[in-house]
Amino acid sequence: MTSLALNIAIKLIRRESPTPEDAGCQNYIESLLAPLGFVQTPVDTGGITNSIYTRIGELKGILAFAGHTDVVPTGPIEAWTHPPFEAVVKDNILHGRGAQDMKGGIACWLAAVATLCAQQTPLPTLQLLITSDEEGESIDGTIRIVEYMQKNNTLPDAVIVGEPSCSKDVGDTIRRGRRGVVQARITVHGKQGHSAYPQDADNAIHRAAPALARIANIDWGKAAKGFPATSCQITNFNAGTGASNVIPGTAEAFLDIRYNPGNNFEQIKSLIEAACKDCEATIDFDHVATAFSTPDGIFLDTVCDSIKRITDITTIRDTGGGTSDGRFLAAADVPVAELGLSNSTIHQVNECVAIHELDTLTAIYSDIIEHFEV
Repeated sequence: MTSLALNIAIKLIRRESPTPEDAGCQNYIESLLAPLGFVQTPVDTGGITNSIYTRIGELKGILAFAGHTDVVPTGPIEAWTHPPFEAVVKDNILHGRGAQDMKGGIACWLAAVATLCAQQTPLPTLQLLITSDEEGESIDGTIRIVEYMQKNNTLPDAVIVGEPSCSKDVGDTIRRGRRGVVQARITVHGKQGHSAYPQDADNAIHRAAPALARIANIDWGKAAKGFPATSCQITNFNAGTGASNVIPGTAEAFLDIRYNPGNNFEQIKSLIEAACKDCEATIDFDHVATAFSTPDGIFLDTVCDSIKRITDITTIRDTGGGTSDGRFLAAADVPVAELGLSNSTIHQVNECVAIHELDTLTAIYSDIIEHFEV
């Protein structure tokens, strides 16, 4: 299984696909799956390459794997020990952009499915949901796949998202949910003037500072069970003309709020607006992602039991990290578990993965498919 997953990962990495490019990855996947009885359905939207691959199974239930063929930019090429799209294997390590996030994970799922089909193992109906718009804007990617499936009544009973979820060892952590994301751009309005004549001006920074202090000290309440506390970070602040003697007429701050299900968008919006009530401000909110959580039950138990059988690891059911495309499936009431490779080098220069991780994850995926039930 290792050699098959490794060979597939190498071929995927060598297709240079910085977001939102696919670079032929999904056609290559189709060439592997078609002989196994899968049918590819393109759901391309807005220049984004999206595919649903479906194999009707012999057993009850529909199990999906969701992933993405786009990768983040490489950063400075000269900083890489091995060229990022050559997929160099050295000392039992596969090097390249996408090795962990997440062409390696896709390769493991494909290897697992190919092995099970070759063994003529009875399987549930299997779907592979792949986009090239996960690392970018996520506007025309997985959300369009979900919309298509809702329209055609083909949503799965559960989905494994192949994001690199693990910390040290494959299987040590799965994501059962994610915090939501609200972002806000606050523009505080004053009046520009000469710093020697403050009586003729209204300093926007002076107006903004107390409001931002109130925002930083908001009590978000108790976190929902199993989730980290809500966090509001002021990530950018800009004001002034660059001149030392000009009182700024505007100041702009950017907020990034990661919230747990104990909060919601309307509450967050209300609290931010209340903190700014003493100054003239324009606030633009963007509800980027809704918090979600898959409850304990047969699906999560199946995933964790498979990990235990293959690795003897007792898995942590976590809700940390950033956002993922799992949110679009969760919003359609599909149970979601994120399980992939380790995440030690994702988005970094010299991204890489140990080959034994590919072997382990392939074995776990195979076991999940074999034991899946609804």
